[in-house]
Amino acid sequence: MIYLILLFISFLYFLLLYKNIGEKITLSKKTIGMNLIFIGLFIISTILFFKDSGVLNKQEYDEILTKHLKIRNNILTIKKNIPVLKTKLSKDPDYYQGWVMLAKSYIIIDKLLLSADAYEKAILIKPNDNLILEEYISVLRRIDPKSNRIKIIKTFDKLILLNSSDITIYNMKLNYSIEINDASLTKEILNNVIDNKLIKDKDPYIQALKQLNASSNKFSFEIMLSDKMFVYLKSMPHTFFILRDKMSGPPFAVKKIISSDLSRKIIISSENKMIKGMNLPGNVTLVIKGSKDDFVNDNMDELYRSEVLNLLSSTYYEVN
Repeated sequence: MIYLILLFISFLYFLLLYKNIGEKITLSKKTIGMNLIFIGLFIISTILFFKDSGVLNKQEYDEILTKHLKIRNNILTIKKNIPVLKTKLSKDPDYYQGWVMLAKSYIIIDKLLLSADAYEKAILIKPNDNLILEEYISVLRRIDPKSNRIKIIKTFDKLILLNSSDITIYNMKLNYSIEINDASLTKEILNNVIDNKLIKDKDPYIQALKQLNASSNKFSFEIMLSDKMFVYLKSMPHTFFILRDKMSGPPFAVKKIISSDLSRKIIISSENKMIKGMNLPGNVTLVIKGSKDDFVNDNMDELYRSEVLNLLSSTYYEVN
């Protein structure tokens, strides 16, 4: 606003100055200097006005506004066309392109569950379209990468069957396994790449598998005892904390603690594994047993048994 005021004052000054007949001839040197100062202020204020007012960016703003209006109009058009497309598909359910268009339309209006359903209909008609299979996976991952695990893996497997030499698909599947933190799936994919004779450059995958195997043999699992459980276990001369493979498998790791060393926080680590080279199982059960003896025997009392725990994703468990 101040720039507009300066602009107006400068304009008014020059108008009054040169309206006076003969004044231009009788100007002194001092007056000429004042004029030059006003001219300079006029030019600077004009430049600053156009810079700060955003007039110079008006074209860019107009372009952005036009794009937003086009997107909004396109969304409105898509919403209007969806019922028409659904009617056509009800009459011609084998219309492949129609299902694809419907799936893409639902993505634009952010109805991903309906989009996934439309993709499934399209894939039943034409199961070998790589691009549509990839788009279907993308939608499932956006909905929920873990709950859609089975569908996503099956679709990845279809893509691999269609393009068994395409390392890009294996990399996409690896990216997904890391996203859901599934070490066993990552190992499986790496092994599949290494075993695939059509893939030449395997060294990065061999090294990755070696590192994963080395890290998977190390673990640390923290157990926190409630006050009541701590008091109860404290009465036992010896307490054994056992991680069993699944519900009734062999002991994977065992930690023995005497009563005087018992604390509320117990840590079972790779140092407590029964077999040092044994791979880390995915699912285990925590069993707590008490005994008068300092060794494992059939007379131990089972004091606690947990539900199935995922040792690959869980590092903490509370015993109540």
